[in-house]
Amino acid sequence: MVAFVTGLPTLSENEFLSASESCPELARLCSQIGQGWPKTGRELDPVLVPFFRIRDELCVDGALVMRGEHRAIVPSALRSQLVSLAHETHQGIVQTKQRLRDLFWWPQMDAHVQSAVSSCLTCQMNDKSAKTAPAPLQPVSLPSDPWQKLGIDIVGPFENGPSAYHFAISLVDYHSKWPEVAFAPNVTTEVVTSFLQSVFSREGNPQCVVTDNGPQFLFSMFANFLEERGISHICSSVYYPQGNAAVERWNRVLKECILSAEQMGKPWKHAVTEFLQNYRATPHSTTGVSPSELLHHRKMRTKLNVFPVGPKSEKCTQVKDTVCNKQLKSKSYTDKRRGAKSHTFKPGDQVRVKKPGHVKKGSSKFSSPLKIEQQIGKNTLC
Repeated sequence: MVAFVTGLPTLSENEFLSASESCPELARLCSQIGQGWPKTGRELDPVLVPFFRIRDELCVDGALVMRGEHRAIVPSALRSQLVSLAHETHQGIVQTKQRLRDLFWWPQMDAHVQSAVSSCLTCQMNDKSAKTAPAPLQPVSLPSDPWQKLGIDIVGPFENGPSAYHFAISLVDYHSKWPEVAFAPNVTTEVVTSFLQSVFSREGNPQCVVTDNGPQFLFSMFANFLEERGISHICSSVYYPQGNAAVERWNRVLKECILSAEQMGKPWKHAVTEFLQNYRATPHSTTGVSPSELLHHRKMRTKLNVFPVGPKSEKCTQVKDTVCNKQLKSKSYTDKRRGAKSHTFKPGDQVRVKKPGHVKKGSSKFSSPLKIEQQIGKNTLC
């Protein structure tokens, strides 16, 4: 036995005529057409103002008010029903509007269709009405002192490199922008903690570290390593590496360095070590001061220093203001370029989350509706 799914009931001509006769809005419109229109819309009843711009196209045909020869003005009681009928097979917003425009008209019809289709759960599940916009940037505040907050990440795998350099562990100080790098054939929790132990033995323990949600950083061994040293652990948002922006920006620089080394035929470790010295001695584009000055309170001597190294720059005392001003400029430019929009989500709202990566054909790009339980804050990394 075959089961048939019943659709929406058809609207009959008698039902339309009956609704038109009993519609107060159409009754006032018919009366206005009969007595003639004033010179300006300011003299009209507010209900009739939307009809003023098309007054020359309107005529009364029995119980109906027509716009032109073929489009009937829909009584207010039937407008939602007609939108549902036009959208019965869940066509998109444009197609639904086109179906209605051929036969009907009423004030704000396009906005009515837009609202109805956008709130259609079936269309949402099929991504027909889903429109996403990036949120405005939330700049991460600069830590007050160096080596308070570190970003850590894993780079790789590097398929073209030697087996000993299959991965790189990178670390950046959020305040000074001082980078550290170590190559490794694999990146287990033991390898990561060994690298951090070596760095901390020289520079001391930070107050907190920021990582992504990689398995190396989620094992109890890593948690115990940090707990023993009194270091808090912050994880960036899932599928959002920009949450650990300081180290992600350094990773891009590191990859460029490795690519240059490969093109020039230099050993990777030698090239990266030389690059680290120059990078640490160069004024950073954000702070305006070299990482060496901010971390160690002295300028680093390199091959470029023909004369004795001078005293620490006065810019060190102005770093926070410099960074804040550059972040605001970057935020303004980036938000405008990306068309960022502030969201008004609140606890209790139903939202759908865009799925990361590639989604198979025929599958929704978004999750099923989820309820917002709690608002943690604008920026959980500050």
